[in-house]
Amino acid sequence: MTTSKDTREVTLISSDKQEFKLSAEAVKLARMVASSLNLIQEDDDGDEDDTAAELDPLELSRVEGSVLAKVVEYLSHYLEEPMKEIPQPLGGTTFNEVMTQEWYQTYAYGMSDELLFQVLTAANYMEIQPLLDLACLRVTFQLQGKSAEEIRAILNLPKLTPEEEARAREEHRWVFEETS
Repeated sequence: MTTSKDTREVTLISSDKQEFKLSAEAVKLARMVASSLNLIQEDDDGDEDDTAAELDPLELSRVEGSVLAKVVEYLSHYLEEPMKEIPQPLGGTTFNEVMTQEWYQTYAYGMSDELLFQVLTAANYMEIQPLLDLACLRVTFQLQGKSAEEIRAILNLPKLTPEEEARAREEHRWVFEETS
């Protein structure tokens, strides 16, 4: 079986009815979307005409247009310059030491915290592992060295009642243990 690039175009529709077009090849990185459009199946009849079929638009009711625009930007760029895998454990002490590709550095820091968390949620929903990894990497370095109160503010978490905090400390005692 020969593998050829899928030249079809896919239309993704956001929850606020904005339409975004991108190549089926780029969409394959979004596993949930690719699966919904049957893009991940192997050529079942041996011919090479499976890429000729039209693809129906796909509505993503859990992703707003401004967020989907950033996701489409990522997917389109990834085809031109695939993102290098993020090393585990992290190979640096700053975001730019770990993520050495300039476009991805600019992409990750070129959006507000609110949009970043929405993109992270969309990447998780759409099953775009490299984008999820990139967003989580930015959050990791953003939270590094912050106090509990600062993290609570960044993540927009509600303040725990004294009872909830006591229960959390009991259930997760290991987090609060002193290391020597």
